[in-house]
Amino acid sequence: MADDSVEEILKKLRVYLFPWGADGPTIDSMVEFAQKAEELGFEAIHVPWHFTMPKTASFAAFGTRYLFDPLVLMPIIARETKRIKVAFEFVAPTLHPFVWAQYFSTLDNASNGRAVAVPVLGWWDEDFSVGMVKTTERGRRMDEAMSTFRQLWNGEDITEAGRIWDSTGLEITPKPVQQRLPMWVGGGEKSLNRTAKWADAFYPLFPTPDEIKNELLPTLRAKDEEFGRTTPLELAAVNYGMISDDEAWMKDWALPRLLARINGITFDEALTRIDDPTLNRPEERLMIGSAEQAAKRLRENLDAGVDHLVLDFYLHGWEDSKFGIEHMTRFAKEVVPLAAAK
Repeated sequence: MADDSVEEILKKLRVYLFPWGADGPTIDSMVEFAQKAEELGFEAIHVPWHFTMPKTASFAAFGTRYLFDPLVLMPIIARETKRIKVAFEFVAPTLHPFVWAQYFSTLDNASNGRAVAVPVLGWWDEDFSVGMVKTTERGRRMDEAMSTFRQLWNGEDITEAGRIWDSTGLEITPKPVQQRLPMWVGGGEKSLNRTAKWADAFYPLFPTPDEIKNELLPTLRAKDEEFGRTTPLELAAVNYGMISDDEAWMKDWALPRLLARINGITFDEALTRIDDPTLNRPEERLMIGSAEQAAKRLRENLDAGVDHLVLDFYLHGWEDSKFGIEHMTRFAKEVVPLAAAK
């Protein structure tokens, strides 16, 4: 069992900030959320990017397609905070890699070295139709984009056109403040090789402590060896934090919504499948319930060896940021000290 202080645990914890949602978040509400996360001691804010919001699956429940463009939001968050890292999750195959590389280099300068790039393959059709991308080309585009990011950030000469894009002769000035701009990759097993080649951390959804210890970490160590990495790949994982002592509220209100979120189904479908053992079960994977229950799960994840946990405190935007601040605050002030004491 690790002997982590509260501060050491908080350095492993990051929080999601959503630029969308049923309430139509304002710039002021999003800045307030980021500043509160910084005040509480969390390590980073993660903001996901899309061209547009889908009408499918759980997003239909928003009743709106409101989206505050994260490309505008990120530099604002960077300027309105001082310490917290600013991580941006973007659908890399949709734009020329120079566009993304230049954006992150500029964001790193604007934040004085706090930017983290998190490229993902993407999954909904409209992102690809706006970006004029065939979904069958996502993987090839992702690989070429990540390779090009590293070349541009490192100041390497690009002398040949790629299979997808021509980046010949392109350069970026100013370079990132960080000597190696951190890059995480969100995805599944198919993303492991590209993560090992170009990135610093692998970023799956909702693994259990057993999966972290017995499956994911051994796989990452094997990839370290296969690709001759001198710095081991880190493991980051998405999770949820929802803290309440009201067992009836957790059972009747929270669990169906969490079941919907972590399985990518609608709330109505979750209600009809509330006891379905084939679904990912919130009570087995998430940091939810009383502070003691959440602290036990947090401790289990840390002891399993996870390097970072990125926490969603307001149901991917189903609830508003004030709901998120409430649960984020309880997590930092109640859950983390209990986990440090275990």
